[in-house]
Amino acid sequence: MISLDARLLACAEYVSGKGIACDVGTDHAYLATYLIESGRCNYVIASDINDGPLQSARRTIEKHQYQERIALIKSDGLKNIDSNGITDVIIAGMGAETICQIIEDAKWLRSEVNLILQPMTKEPTLRKWLYMNGFEILCEQAVIEDDYSYVIMRVGYTGIKKRIGSLMAYTGKLDFSKEQSKKYLGSKARRLMIQGEGLLNTSAGLKLGKRKIELANKIIEFIEGDR
Repeated sequence: MISLDARLLACAEYVSGKGIACDVGTDHAYLATYLIESGRCNYVIASDINDGPLQSARRTIEKHQYQERIALIKSDGLKNIDSNGITDVIIAGMGAETICQIIEDAKWLRSEVNLILQPMTKEPTLRKWLYMNGFEILCEQAVIEDDYSYVIMRVGYTGIKKRIGSLMAYTGKLDFSKEQSKKYLGSKARRLMIQGEGLLNTSAGLKLGKRKIELANKIIEFIEGDR
């Protein structure tokens, strides 16, 4: 069976397997191949906007002889994807703003589709946007790999729009009984503290610096309070 890194394996664990899964921004089609080989899915769509990744994906699919079970589609996000039969959409390895735009453009995701999201940047921005647009984070997990931390979110549409505070934008639905969640959030707190302290030295950034330090301290208290 094809092996996945911890990040993609966590994405695969959130796939329901109830129908067709669509891997947006596929990279070598490793995730799509794993979903077929593991028996989690019978059919997968692997898409990308660029020809290079699609060519790499084609080589992987042909090597494993899954041409009849994995469809390759060139698409900007989900614009060229037929939503019929799709139960799961995975958007991994992209920045928060790109993920938000892909979801915004695909109105059919406002249904019972199971969304698996793995942002590379600005996770708090993504969490705030999801809740503001009627989505809810059902669960998420942190993965630490090669000294870098990732979060993987399982998201569903509720239609209920709400604002979340800065603390929840950072903590999300992570399980803080797990050490990886604490390490992930601890790294975010340290980064906020460094940014805040740097801003204190400038008159223009004084207020923002204080807010960042305050938020960092709240995050640290949150982690310690969960022990």
